[in-house]
Amino acid sequence: MAIAVAHTAMVSVMSMTPVHLDHAGAGYRTIGVVLSVHIAGMFVLSPAVGWLADRIGRTRVLVLGMGVLLAAALLAGGAGPHDIGRVTAGLGLLGVGWSCGLIAGSAMLTEAVPLERRPAVQGLSDLLMNVCGAGGTILAGLIVSGLSYGTLGTATAVMVTVTAAWLALTTRPARTA
Repeated sequence: MAIAVAHTAMVSVMSMTPVHLDHAGAGYRTIGVVLSVHIAGMFVLSPAVGWLADRIGRTRVLVLGMGVLLAAALLAGGAGPHDIGRVTAGLGLLGVGWSCGLIAGSAMLTEAVPLERRPAVQGLSDLLMNVCGAGGTILAGLIVSGLSYGTLGTATAVMVTVTAAWLALTTRPARTA
C-alpha cells in the first residue's frame, strides 16, 4: 500500500506541476529545471535511502518518506503561481519522498515472501503501483481543472498523512543491526 501511495502522490503532483507553471506563464526552460530537480530528488539520494532503510529500518524510512511527501505536497501546493523557488523545492522533496517509499517499501515486500515468490509479488506490486499512479494522474487532472493545484496538494497531503498514520500504528519496526 505504501509503495502505491508514494507513487500516486509523486505522479499526481509531478504531472500537474508543468500545467500549473505553464498557466502561470513560466517558460519551458523554467519548467524543465523544476522537473530536473524533481528527477534528481528521485534518484540522486537513492543509495543513501537504501543505506538508511538498512540502518534504521524499512518502516521508519517509509514513515519518513510519507512525511517528506507531506511536506512536498504542502510546499508545492501552497506556492503562489509565480513562486518558482517554492514549487522547485516541493518537487525536489517529492522525488526524495517517493524514493523513500519505493526503496523501503520494495525491500519490506520482498523480504516478506519466500524467495521463489519474490518476482511474482514484486511484479504485482509494480502493476498496482502503476495502475494507482495512472488513476492518480487522471484524478489530479480533474482536481486541477475543476478546483486548483492547491487542492491537489491538500488531497495529496491527506492521502500520505493517512498512510503514515496507518504505518506508524500497525507495523512493528524490525530490529536493525
